[in-house]
Amino acid sequence: MAERYDIIVRGARVIDASLALDGPADIAVAGGRIARVGDLAGAQAARVIDARGLVASAGWIDLHVHCVEGPSVGGVDPDRDAGVATGVTTIVDTGSIGADGLPLFLDVARRARTRVLGYLNVSATRGSPIHGDWQAFDQARTIAAAEAHRDLIVGIKVLASQRHCGNLGIIPVQLAAQASREARTGLMVHIGVAPPVIQDVLNLLGPGDVVTHCLKGFPGGLMSRRGFPLAEAWAAASRGVRFDVGHGSGSFCFTAARQALAAAFPIHSISTDLHGLSVKGPVYTLGRTMAKFLHLGLALPDVVRLVTVGPASIVGRADDFGTLRPGACADVTVFRVTEGPIAYTDSHGVTEQGNVDLVPACTVRAGAVVQEAW
Repeated sequence: MAERYDIIVRGARVIDASLALDGPADIAVAGGRIARVGDLAGAQAARVIDARGLVASAGWIDLHVHCVEGPSVGGVDPDRDAGVATGVTTIVDTGSIGADGLPLFLDVARRARTRVLGYLNVSATRGSPIHGDWQAFDQARTIAAAEAHRDLIVGIKVLASQRHCGNLGIIPVQLAAQASREARTGLMVHIGVAPPVIQDVLNLLGPGDVVTHCLKGFPGGLMSRRGFPLAEAWAAASRGVRFDVGHGSGSFCFTAARQALAAAFPIHSISTDLHGLSVKGPVYTLGRTMAKFLHLGLALPDVVRLVTVGPASIVGRADDFGTLRPGACADVTVFRVTEGPIAYTDSHGVTEQGNVDLVPACTVRAGAVVQEAW
């Protein structure tokens, strides 16, 4: 008797770093889980997705999104703007809210078809994410909120910049590190204009901590004035600190990206920092952000790894998603690589002409087809 599944994605070029796979294969889904990957000639399914000429991977993961309406940034729709409609099966809201705003985040996460996880802002008060006032902090409530929602909260977020830290300097970063250690969860640090200086911030970080906006183009970022990664950045990477792109409206620079890639500096995740403004440009989507790295010279398997295995590992869920291993959650992104003139713009307004884009064709989330754009 022929094998029978719920869904078969047939004939795609399948890319999955966790399986060391890049080649033609079929993907079988049953009971909301990946059942098999390989040659499934003769197998049957309730739904067959003809993906010949397309690429398929584990569902894309965007590690840096704002999908909750925070006090300083407008949230995007988790499904239409950032999630399944754009080929992304998991988004991570990075610090839009603190402990006071947790009910807003939980409501968004539970309503979305996209998997929504979050980093909790170390600034607990609902009124502002600005850290320059001691009244913004409540470590006990922040830690308790992270511990009570481990299924959805993956870490603590802090904005290490003068705009947010004010006269407190590096103290908010220290508080975020303390909260993440005590709650036994992750830590993500947004780097911006000093103070605190980035060298002091990097020296605080340890294995598994994440630096987002790692390819900023202004002084005070990871690149020295000579165009090389800072010694402290290399030291942090050697300790196991992870580096995330976080494109956004002001945090991605073609020059800094080329400098980092030329130096073989490790980047662990490509993400968008989508919010109410960046979604209208220069970011648009995760697929467009991925295309910029193809334009910069990365190979497609490397780009796919940085939106699947990379971010899944950062949030500690690499066994459940970001992979096509049998038994993993059946999140699959089927997409096409289109060729033709296209303009890419970084966060500094620099535009370069390219010829490639990544356009989702079908999104499978937890074993169900939730978006098609054939």
